[in-house]
Amino acid sequence: MSNNQSNIIVSICCITYNHAPFIRKALDGFLMQQAPSGIPQGAKMSDWCEILIHDDCSADGTTEIVKEYAANYPDLIFPLYEEENQYSKGVKVDFYNYNRARGKYIAYCEGDDYWTDPNKLQKQVDFMESHPEYSLCFHDFSLYDSRTGEVYESRDSHSFKMTEDKSAFGIEISVVDYFYKYGQPLTMMSRISMFDFSWKDHYIYYRDTHEIYHLLKAGKGYWMNFNGAMHIRHDGGISTSISIQKSCWLEREHILEMYRCTKDNVLGDYLINILLWNYDIYKMNGQILDFFKMMLKYFRLTPMISLRVFVTICKRYIKSVLR
Repeated sequence: MSNNQSNIIVSICCITYNHAPFIRKALDGFLMQQAPSGIPQGAKMSDWCEILIHDDCSADGTTEIVKEYAANYPDLIFPLYEEENQYSKGVKVDFYNYNRARGKYIAYCEGDDYWTDPNKLQKQVDFMESHPEYSLCFHDFSLYDSRTGEVYESRDSHSFKMTEDKSAFGIEISVVDYFYKYGQPLTMMSRISMFDFSWKDHYIYYRDTHEIYHLLKAGKGYWMNFNGAMHIRHDGGISTSISIQKSCWLEREHILEMYRCTKDNVLGDYLINILLWNYDIYKMNGQILDFFKMMLKYFRLTPMISLRVFVTICKRYIKSVLR
């Protein structure tokens, strides 16, 4: 993270790889953002914002599109181009942008998503400026399935509608809320002064889940009641290109290493729920034996967590037999 004195308020951090069909919308969503309150009228966007792009060796024309925008906005868009794909080598690519960030806040968006509200940054900065105890805030978003053309409401929106203790403006969220209800990196703005680069040194699988967890432990979190972004599901996306089995494994490993590092009971309870969800997936696919083989590893690493999982499964089985 740069220690240079800067007037930059927001560092927009974008990682992209083979996002040629989507990257223009992402960049246009950045460029349409309106200034936060207090910025003098007539100020250029580059006076308060920077757009940091990390192109991880795209091979589909993404690089050329980024170069086109960077040439048109040389004082605002700062790209970094890789000659070899870093993600495939296990490198934590987010930090290439974070290391360059000069802003007071970081707003994150990958190159295959985009922002839809021109006042997104304004709303979030104004909130964070008036609430210094908050480390991050989120807002609502929609999901677009490029394969079917359908648009869906987010989980966040459904959760907010079902919450009784809420205001029209939004709601304070905890670590539990993040794991079960609210929060998507696409919509997040975080306070860079509450970000600690040493977090990543404790983990093999460091990703946005780890980052958001630690930010919520460092300060408060807030979910703002406005829809300001679109998350795109497409065949080339990481979340849609991996199997259910791989997804199960990733989620387990991420939460397991966080729990073993922090001993936080919230993470322990969440890991139990993930393992029970995995049990249902394995059972549905006729792979119960594989599940119990997998659980031998967890019994060695977290015996109490594993025991609680086994007890819950036994209770489920007894209940089903007695029906």
